[in-house]
Amino acid sequence: MKLMMMKRTIVTIILALSFASANAASKTGLASSLIHEWESDVNRKICPSFRYPSHAPSLVTGEAVFKQNCSSCHTPAASYKEAFRKVTPEKQFEFVCGGKGDGVHSFAGKGNGKLSVDEMWDSLIYFRANVLGYYKEGSQELSDMNATFGGNCAVCHGTRGQGDGNLHKSLYPPPANFTMTERLYTRTDEKLFNELKYGIPWTAMPAWYNRYDFDKKIKFDDVMIWKLVRYVRQFSHVQEKDRLDVGREKLESYKKSVGGVK
Repeated sequence: MKLMMMKRTIVTIILALSFASANAASKTGLASSLIHEWESDVNRKICPSFRYPSHAPSLVTGEAVFKQNCSSCHTPAASYKEAFRKVTPEKQFEFVCGGKGDGVHSFAGKGNGKLSVDEMWDSLIYFRANVLGYYKEGSQELSDMNATFGGNCAVCHGTRGQGDGNLHKSLYPPPANFTMTERLYTRTDEKLFNELKYGIPWTAMPAWYNRYDFDKKIKFDDVMIWKLVRYVRQFSHVQEKDRLDVGREKLESYKKSVGGVK
């Protein structure tokens, strides 16, 4: 009888602590990732052709599309940063796709001035990356962030950000897969920042704020957490030419080599 009462007391304490933790975290606007928070919020009336990218958007292809279709009105400027941190990539795509429903930015569809879904994603992610910042391939900054992520986050999320780190099989819900656009593109940078800073209740994701990496002498303050947000975003785009464009170029080259076969 006493053992049963002790067990009930322990369960009660655990539940109380859990609810207290969840209640504290709820003040940050966070909820458990047991709930699928990555359901799309895109207005299909404005953008009926919406879908997530079929592959990781390319900054190289995006730059070419952006310069041809957007640069006459828009310039990637740091002044956009705060605004961009508050809006999800998918809602920005909605705007590129159909504007505010008035067709002002309606690049979707076919014909003159229209873009494919992948071209819209390429140009949008290029714009976002240049406003919010990204780590260029081969840079010391990227090398430093690879080491920081690898030494602190990869054990759960994997070095490729695919949620396949050494501990992933022991965790439920599983660690976030940062290459899953359905999840990453429904989150604002502010939300990612809060999830990194405060953790996510009911999951193994801890609060990183004010932790210290003694090996690399890194403190996880607000500045470092924003750097991690920028780093995590890079798992969902590439810095080389769009692979489909490479395939098309190879096909055209092959046609020419065999005498212009159509």
